[in-house]
Amino acid sequence: MDLNSLPVFRMMSGKMKWLAERQTVLAKNVSNSDTPRYQPKELKEVDFTRLEKANAFRVALARTDPRHMAGSGAAAKFDAAGQPNPYETLPAGNAVVLEEQLAKVAENRHDYALMTELYRKHVQMFRIALGQRGQ
Repeated sequence: MDLNSLPVFRMMSGKMKWLAERQTVLAKNVSNSDTPRYQPKELKEVDFTRLEKANAFRVALARTDPRHMAGSGAAAKFDAAGQPNPYETLPAGNAVVLEEQLAKVAENRHDYALMTELYRKHVQMFRIALGQRGQ
């Protein structure tokens, strides 16, 4: 069975590829921190609203007991307003701030670790379901 044929594994693999590419971009930003007129780059965020509109993530929950709460079906709304950059550009025109880039690298590492752990847990659930517990 090809795990990438399942949407959840396809999404996790895609997110991990995006995070790996983002790590490359952030590393280039750090390595060019002393290059005159260098502007830091950032990858465009993955747009999950397109997938949400296609109902790829909507799962109807069954109420197996009348005491269970019914789902509201309302999705969380995120503020897409950008924040102004609080840092200044150096006189040489370089706008790379190492502290900001290192914070992004740490966030990226955390997100990648989360995705690998989710992937591992999903594979483990499949193994348990197939009766291959410790293999």
